[in-house]
Amino acid sequence: TANGVVISAASNSQSTPSITSDGAGGGIISWQDYRSGGNSDVYAQRTNSSGAVQWAADGVAVSSATGDQYFTSIVSDGSNGAIITWEDFRSGISDIYAQRINGTGAAQWTADGVAVCTASSYQYSPVIAPDGANGAIITWYDVRNGNQDIFAQRVNSGGTPQWFVNGVAVSTTPETQTVPAIIADGAGGAIITWQD
Repeated sequence: TANGVVISAASNSQSTPSITSDGAGGGIISWQDYRSGGNSDVYAQRTNSSGAVQWAADGVAVSSATGDQYFTSIVSDGSNGAIITWEDFRSGISDIYAQRINGTGAAQWTADGVAVCTASSYQYSPVIAPDGANGAIITWYDVRNGNQDIFAQRVNSGGTPQWFVNGVAVSTTPETQTVPAIIADGAGGAIITWQD
């Protein structure tokens, strides 16, 4: 339609959308959502190749845990669903969580997502790439060492982290590393870049 189709017109604000292919000519979109009137939550919606929404009106809740959930990043799970990651303040500081949803919008992992990183201090700006096995590799910048470093974690198709608890260090050189970006390397891994 001219000027686009409505993905969500729920009350209050919806912002920072992220999108991936659904593998069938449509897309799956995630965003942060203030419809509850207080904290920000994570919602998602699927559209078909004609732009018609496929799930509940205004989207399905991916995480409505206590505290704010911000800044989603999304990637296809290779099976018509998606894996979504976000910053999560349910503990009072920013951690990284993720959830897999199938092609009908149903959560496949723990309710409100699995913990990817809950290390001390803050973790910010997660971005995600597929691992080629229905899981994903997530990277973010992290203040656990007193300055901003780059860390990463792989989560398998069942939502279980595959590397060290709270992720592996990608760059911990002195001063600041921020705003990572990531792509799959086609061999089960990923290539990560950042501002340093």
